[in-house]
Amino acid sequence: MTLFNNAKWVAFSQVFKIFVQLVNIVYLARLIAPSEYGIMAMALVVVNFGNLIRDLGTAAAIIQRKEINDNLINAVFWLNVFMGLSIALIIAGGSPFISEFFHQPKLTPVLLLLALIFPISSSASAHLALLERDSRFKQIAFIEISSSLVSVVIALFMAYKGYGVYSLVFQAIILNAMSSIQLWRSSRWRPALSKIFDMGELKKIFGFSANLSIFNFLNYFTRNADNIIIGRFMSDSILGAYSLAYRVMLFPLQTLTFVAGRSLFPILSKHQDDNDKIRNTYLNCVFVILCLVVPLMTGLALLREPFVLLVFGKEWVLTGEILLWLAPTAILQSVLSTSGTVFMAKGRTDLLMTLGILSMILQVSAFIIGVQYNIIIFAKLYFIANFINFIPAMHYLMKIINGRLIDIIKKCHVIFIADIFMILCIVGFDNVITIDNSYMNLISNVVIGMLSFSLMLVICSKEVRQKIGLNFRKRIIND
Repeated sequence: MTLFNNAKWVAFSQVFKIFVQLVNIVYLARLIAPSEYGIMAMALVVVNFGNLIRDLGTAAAIIQRKEINDNLINAVFWLNVFMGLSIALIIAGGSPFISEFFHQPKLTPVLLLLALIFPISSSASAHLALLERDSRFKQIAFIEISSSLVSVVIALFMAYKGYGVYSLVFQAIILNAMSSIQLWRSSRWRPALSKIFDMGELKKIFGFSANLSIFNFLNYFTRNADNIIIGRFMSDSILGAYSLAYRVMLFPLQTLTFVAGRSLFPILSKHQDDNDKIRNTYLNCVFVILCLVVPLMTGLALLREPFVLLVFGKEWVLTGEILLWLAPTAILQSVLSTSGTVFMAKGRTDLLMTLGILSMILQVSAFIIGVQYNIIIFAKLYFIANFINFIPAMHYLMKIINGRLIDIIKKCHVIFIADIFMILCIVGFDNVITIDNSYMNLISNVVIGMLSFSLMLVICSKEVRQKIGLNFRKRIIND
């Protein structure tokens, strides 16, 4: 029941943020030029790196450990504050050099403003970890919803007034400031000035947090190497088109894996010695994620051209071509992104770090080769690298919970059968029926895809039929 409640409130928060981000992406893309998006993408390379090393994995350690004390929390808090201030000063001091690297002078003031995020968010990371450890996701959901709403309204207003990239900058600052203030109010814990750096307590979590920090660094570099390389060797407009395509791909991916990872981690950590429970819970979670991601990404790949033209406009045509390869990449990453939760819950951040090294080598190699050609080849090689990385990552994940890679295939193969049927139905519909209205044609294809996928999934999956039947019987009994 705790897992259900966790997922319910995390999902509630994410559904609201989906709506906010949809308004954000669609409306802001019409008000802000691709080159301005490119500047923000360059800045986010630096900001994302700072976010990953900000707490050195200590917040996750608070959640994962079976027992914690006030001295450990206090040591983690002050370490985070020190790291946040240090990162802000480093970014501020290095902003001119970063701007010169990207050949973009407008990047300097953007980085100076975004540096404010780090001391603000670092001051509340321990409070957030304590709330998550206690599964107080209802409070966290309302904090995130209110912060997202206010920040996006301000961003939309600023974009309408012509502030360009600064609309996105102030959105990020306000989001972090509002979240931090509310997290302090929601958590009863308060820091103490005594034993600011209790090395004895920090040593207890050093092995876990050090490996996790190295993995986060590698993961950051891997996920942002594409923006770095494109920003360095291609134009701002190409980076803007790629960045938007990546955001569209990442949008459902982040939402689903965030819900899964955030709600699962405290539960799996409490049952870290029960491999059967972890394996069954994880496989069920992957099944649900793929039920949503596979048809969504397949439909996005099939309908990419009308989708981009109708939603974003003609100037984003290149984004549609890139989506053809980023969409299947998202399917692989939707599973890979959940794997860290299991490795962390089992305390195997050492293995997670090793797999991070392999992923970095594969993907960065693909980027270096791809940039020699064009952005489409770049995206193709990105997909191939993820496909190769998927096999060893999932093999070792299943191994540490006494499972096998074939268990995932057995659990989820019906999803891909339903997906193939959906593709045939959409293609057949387009070949048989012609609808002149572009909006109606896109909506019709989406409806056909949803119905055909759902129908075939129910037909092929005994587990789905049983759950539908169980829910139906419960409703009859309740009525």
